[in-house]
Amino acid sequence: MDRSDFAGSRGWVAGLLLMVACGTAPALAAQAVKPQAGAANTSQAVDEAAIKAELRRMVEQRKRELRPEYERRVREDGKPSADRWLRETAHELGRRDRAEIRARFGY
Repeated sequence: MDRSDFAGSRGWVAGLLLMVACGTAPALAAQAVKPQAGAANTSQAVDEAAIKAELRRMVEQRKRELRPEYERRVREDGKPSADRWLRETAHELGRRDRAEIRARFGY
């Protein structure tokens, strides 16, 4: 794979991981700012910021974890096969990460 292919793949990988990992971020953020009895707006804003920061951290971690295997699969199996593997893997990891976020932040 030449450098231009890798740069394009890197952008695609990052975009896919962000979409998968943050697939329910709007729903989580909406829950975080939903008016709750006795909850102050400032604590809701802190919750939303904490959720967004944690999602960003998880996406970056997943990108670091998946990139070497994705690149190996592109070299050995071709881009379509590697992309298919990445979609499936990122979907499953995103599902787990969302469950972890919900459990951690009580949503």
